[in-house]
Amino acid sequence: MVVFLALAIFFVAGYFLGNVPIASKLLGTNKPRDLGVTISIPAAYQGLNDLKKPLTPQAVQSILENPNAYQTVKATLTQEEASSLLAVGDIPDFPFRMTQVKFESNGKVKASGMLDIQKLQAALTDVGATSDILNRVMSVVKNAKYMTFYMEGTCNIINNNVSVNLDQVQLGKINLPADLIKNNSGSISDGIARTLTSNGYNIRTMTISDGKVYLDMDRPAKSVTPWLNMIQY
Repeated sequence: MVVFLALAIFFVAGYFLGNVPIASKLLGTNKPRDLGVTISIPAAYQGLNDLKKPLTPQAVQSILENPNAYQTVKATLTQEEASSLLAVGDIPDFPFRMTQVKFESNGKVKASGMLDIQKLQAALTDVGATSDILNRVMSVVKNAKYMTFYMEGTCNIINNNVSVNLDQVQLGKINLPADLIKNNSGSISDGIARTLTSNGYNIRTMTISDGKVYLDMDRPAKSVTPWLNMIQY
């Protein structure tokens, strides 16, 4: 789920930054919208435990010896756990900071945080953004160090088919037009799906309800890497 959230936030922000003529003065460096989700180390550890991530050197060694035992997982995460995992994960070139994720009872998800512009270019390149999109994005944000983002909508995955329906996207101080969001939701869904499968994920289901996210998936052994800094010795 954490990987999906990171990709969803990234694809939405990256895609629209590349296709909307945003004046740099509108990007701003204001604090991100507070969604009221508490980020904490205990919540991150609980999330790692729920996802059956290795928390000791012995557990890491067991995965190295038998990767198949780690592959399949069914888990439930709270919004506090998901937000905390995004906060503490050592994800290479991850451009988002102070990210809060909130799961509504009706299945809607909200996300808010800061975008680190210095890491944005590397992240765009890593996920295969075209040179045209890359040039547009960097020409827009080159004079900014950080910018805020906020988005809300629904998302789910069934047998690797990603469905993202966005109700609102705000980058810096700009609320994007509803028709622009609607017309590009399919491209964002497809991009997320391609990236997940190409990185070795097989997601049977990912759904949001009752303020939680429910997962049933296969994952690659390398997915332990971003949270090795949480190993307890």
